[in-house]
Amino acid sequence: MGSNPREALAVHELDNEPGEEDRSLGSAVREARRGRGLSLKQVADGAGISVGLLSQIERGISSPSVRALRAICNVLDMPVFTLFGDMEAKSELEARRIVRAAERRQVDFGAKGMIKSFLTTNEEGTLQMMEIVLEPGGGSGEEAYSHDGEETGVVLEGRLELFVDGSVYRLKEGDSFAFESRLPHRFRNLAEVRTRILWVTTPPVW
Repeated sequence: MGSNPREALAVHELDNEPGEEDRSLGSAVREARRGRGLSLKQVADGAGISVGLLSQIERGISSPSVRALRAICNVLDMPVFTLFGDMEAKSELEARRIVRAAERRQVDFGAKGMIKSFLTTNEEGTLQMMEIVLEPGGGSGEEAYSHDGEETGVVLEGRLELFVDGSVYRLKEGDSFAFESRLPHRFRNLAEVRTRILWVTTPPVW
């Protein structure tokens, strides 16, 4: 709807000042690209993003979405997890299995009032676990959506209104849910404070 499809991958994180994690990630991307003898344009074209965005990522002034980062790593022919942290200090085995609280990747959906934190490490696996935080009035949007797979979860805090295939469910803290993802669904926060949900999907949706 008027947006550039090449920028559709560029869902940014919170609009904070760039931190050390952003700079380290950008530096790792730049070193990997240069080590493979690829130009900014070659990698950007292959990943379906703009050269300007890739340049900002490499300089640590823009945080890529998980989907954009995965696309970049596909072009660079390297696993996503190798870009994070000091891989000499952290074993490859731990990197495949463990997500430290300070290392969670987050995607901020801006006006929707929703932030997703990814709690699983391996995007090639069959499960994806997230913590979804909804601000008052926040949610997935007015339009229902569907995809392959199944999903389940539990409300950790607050109240959730869940729409699945024409049915409406109102859940409070401790309530859980499960449904087939092919059914049209959407959700929103019913509370006057934030709502947190532990949400699991299979297969992963990036």
